[in-house]
Amino acid sequence: MESLIALEHSFWLVPVEPLKSRLRALISSLAQSCDAVDFEPHVTLWCGASNDESSKRTALALADRFSAAELAPTTIGHTDEYTKSLFVQFAPSPVAEAMFEAIGRSSAAPSAYRLQPHLSLVYKGLPLETKRSICETLELPQGPYRFDRLRVIETEIPLMRSAQIRKWREVFDCALRAEFADGRPK
Repeated sequence: MESLIALEHSFWLVPVEPLKSRLRALISSLAQSCDAVDFEPHVTLWCGASNDESSKRTALALADRFSAAELAPTTIGHTDEYTKSLFVQFAPSPVAEAMFEAIGRSSAAPSAYRLQPHLSLVYKGLPLETKRSICETLELPQGPYRFDRLRVIETEIPLMRSAQIRKWREVFDCALRAEFADGRPK
């Protein structure tokens, strides 16, 4: 019996330029060499049931409250999960955790999503040896990684096929609150 597909909204942190372009090129190259789907670089903060208007309000409130976030990469990892075939793992982040909690508090429906800050590089089931080989040879941009945009995407859950990724729909996109050059909020 085929599992039921549901629509949910995912809240993403999007990297700054030129990091975004460098990561996008890396993801595109891996997608081509692994015959996988191409996608935008992002870190998922939260995923759950919502509607467009509620997600927009939540995103605007978050963008007003938080400035750009920095995440420190720790490792390149791999799992058997489709959405974490290959990924960059980040150290725990108080800012990302605070964003995750704020989204959860504003959500009308509970979510089973647990924050483990990472940036996926490939969405595809790959042989273990292939994943290990890529992890050993992959050259990533040096960290920390800075994220200055918040994007809300409608996704199908569970995410298990590249056709589902091609159907992602952007619900909302905005910049996180600007800062002075010395990092103080405006």
